[in-house]
Amino acid sequence: MVTDKINNNENESCPECGGNLIHNSFEKICTKCGLVIDIFFKESSFVSTENNKNNERTLSKQYIALGERIDFIGGLGSYIDYENSMFLKDKAGRLLRPNEQKLFRRLKKNYDQLLRLKNHETEYRIFNILNKISSYLNLNKNIRDNAAYYYRKIIKNEVKVVNNISLIGFCIFYAARKEYHNAPITIKEISEAFQNYGHRVNPRLILRDGIEYKHHIKDENFPHKSEDYLMRLINQVINHKDLEERLKKKYVLWSKREFQNKLTIQSREILKKLPMKQRGGRNPFILTGGIIYLADKLLAKKFFQKPVLAQWIISEATNIAEYSIRDHYVNVLKPIFRQSIR
Repeated sequence: MVTDKINNNENESCPECGGNLIHNSFEKICTKCGLVIDIFFKESSFVSTENNKNNERTLSKQYIALGERIDFIGGLGSYIDYENSMFLKDKAGRLLRPNEQKLFRRLKKNYDQLLRLKNHETEYRIFNILNKISSYLNLNKNIRDNAAYYYRKIIKNEVKVVNNISLIGFCIFYAARKEYHNAPITIKEISEAFQNYGHRVNPRLILRDGIEYKHHIKDENFPHKSEDYLMRLINQVINHKDLEERLKKKYVLWSKREFQNKLTIQSREILKKLPMKQRGGRNPFILTGGIIYLADKLLAKKFFQKPVLAQWIISEATNIAEYSIRDHYVNVLKPIFRQSIR
């Protein structure tokens, strides 16, 4: 991160509080209130040719190496011209002479993909799989990049890896646990994504790699709580195909959006009254399904109407077994909230 103080001769100050302005990366920010005043772009320092005033066409052209992405295996620089281009041009955009065309085509052919991937075939295959799984699970770029970083760190310190595909599965799971922008995903969902692409990866293999290689990462991690899964599971329940029909059948006058808001508020109130000791080390993902079921019952009592959600609806929407929802509701939630349900 680059932070530079603006020249005082410009007499620039924050329009809100009058504080000094600084350049923080590519933004102009007030040092007192933190207001972003403007966005600006700095000139790149990677210029391979000097400015030529006699040729205006070359003044704005810069030629730099693309480098390596963390989740991609490639060469040290870019292609000669575009990857699939047949007719090569010079820096001014003019076609090369026939002899030069022949020379640079030969150089471009020698620097093909196979040579750039030499001795990195496994990593290239694993990162291709990583990109497919990330798209399938709709993971953000941070999770994908962190998973690639963890994978490279482990193979750098490990002499022999038993299964590279299950290892990248563990890295995806570990990176997702560290990312709180999106709802966390489960090991079962990751293994199902791999199986969808024909890879024999199951939760047991991912857990095995976690136990075997986690010490190479040396990073603290904290277990998830039901609060982390709440919004995701409520969205899945609200989007169930039969929910709108259930609202009409139970004579509930709320729209799906209103029901979602009330269900979310009620579920959060339950979680506030449910201490960690009372949760008894239960699976937070499954416990969240039971909490949503309980929240619907409490809403029905509060507004003198019939409950909308059944256990089978929550089970189909969230992929949680129906008996698991019933077990958590009866053995964990009902004894604590017995007075509220009656």
